[in-house]
Amino acid sequence: MKKLILTLVLAVMTTPLFAQDAFEKMGNLKNISETVVTKDAFELLAEIDMDIEDDGIKAGKGLLDSLKDARFYSTSNADSATKMISIANSYISSNGLVKLMSVKEDDQLFSFHVKKGSSSKKVKVLVMVIDETMNAGNPEALVMKITGDIDLAQISKITKMINVPGQKQIEDATKE
Repeated sequence: MKKLILTLVLAVMTTPLFAQDAFEKMGNLKNISETVVTKDAFELLAEIDMDIEDDGIKAGKGLLDSLKDARFYSTSNADSATKMISIANSYISSNGLVKLMSVKEDDQLFSFHVKKGSSSKKVKVLVMVIDETMNAGNPEALVMKITGDIDLAQISKITKMINVPGQKQIEDATKE
């Protein structure tokens, strides 16, 4: 009996070690394009010698210093798009993210979700979902997750700098 209990305890304790983050699962789906930018990359970009007198560059440098991770997933495969959207929605609901806005236009549903950060103008996690799975002719999906201590006013600048798909929606969502 002691062996059985010990085995169960060890099994329960080691399960989290093998659990995959929802976004890692998304990256493992077939027909998914994945781009991951790490904190190390952001730190290297922030260290590049730039003209610090320019206010836009100062703000961009500050944003780079505050980012921890950025993940971008996209697909035009109908099955993978549906699974990708399902994983993103599950992550959003299980992690208590708040929907800032959603827009439905033709066959596209765009939503923008955040987890609050260190102040009212900052967020810890930002997730953007562009769902075009309703478009039978071209069912696409894009999911973006950015983590750090993020100033929402600066998000469109960083996504423009790294040329993220869905840039128009990001600019519209982060306008002051």
